[in-house]
Amino acid sequence: MLFGHDPYRDDVNKISFILNDYDDYLAAKEYFSDYHVGTWGGVGEKALFGDVALPNINKQTAIQQLLNHLNVDKKDTVAFGDAKVDLPMFELCEIGVAMGNGGEEIKAAADYITDAVDDDGLYNAFKHFNFI
Repeated sequence: MLFGHDPYRDDVNKISFILNDYDDYLAAKEYFSDYHVGTWGGVGEKALFGDVALPNINKQTAIQQLLNHLNVDKKDTVAFGDAKVDLPMFELCEIGVAMGNGGEEIKAAADYITDAVDDDGLYNAFKHFNFI
């Protein structure tokens, strides 16, 4: 966010917004039909936020760009996720780690399920994989 600058720009990749209710998401999905509209945050299916992003770009796209830039093989990758939005990362990365507080879809796609974020899930996964 660039405060004090013109809010209308041509270089925006993603806009996030607060959902007051599910109808906000549906309205955004209809209004921005040429873009990818998603939800995130919250617990279970009760999302707190929405976002509008460029179509055909997701977390997998970002990881692939980074791997190309660093000239790193995907066999050296681990993805951590707790929601459906993280599934594309699991498709690309060698190892997918679901957080214990994650939804059922992410857990089903995971190679390993660690503890919840609040229960030292990242630390415990790092120990499990001998990263630390």
